[in-house]
Amino acid sequence: MHEYDLIAEWYASDRSQETGVPEVIALASSLPRGARVLDIGCGNGLPVTRALLDAGHQVVGLDSSSRMLARFRANLPDTPIVRGRVQTCPFAGHSFDAAVAWGVLFHLPRDEQARAIASTSRALRVGAPLLFTAGEVDDGAGIEGTMNGVTFHYYSFDVDGYRALLHEHGLTLLDVHADRGRNTYYLARKSR
Repeated sequence: MHEYDLIAEWYASDRSQETGVPEVIALASSLPRGARVLDIGCGNGLPVTRALLDAGHQVVGLDSSSRMLARFRANLPDTPIVRGRVQTCPFAGHSFDAAVAWGVLFHLPRDEQARAIASTSRALRVGAPLLFTAGEVDDGAGIEGTMNGVTFHYYSFDVDGYRALLHEHGLTLLDVHADRGRNTYYLARKSR
């Protein structure tokens, strides 16, 4: 995503090293040690990828921002990364035990989110969890905001919309909750 190329340096210095970590650790603890986890929108690898690695899992990062991936490589040089878009997830079917998409899906218009969830579902094994974040529910036209002076767009379904979208792609919604920073987490499991 081009916007993240524009803020990569600022993002690395401003981002809290705890944001999303409790949810990721909870997910990681539910997996067998050494599970293969796809980190969608991995950015610079901190703190989400590092938390997964520290829990003993094999992680593959996926991001479309070349500058974020350069920082990822500097932070976690031994962890595989792929530059690509989640809407066309470039991995073989059923190759991951879990996936995390922290802070990425809500940047995609609703039709692109549907493609992203379909693509992610194909990459997951049956029984694999998917943890992702969503933003404020919008009317489909999106909400505009800024980070460090760069304009971003945000799109989110409501809970029933995500439940239906997940179900359509073989995933079952298990839990929805928000953290203190108003990030909304959705936990689903691949059921078919």
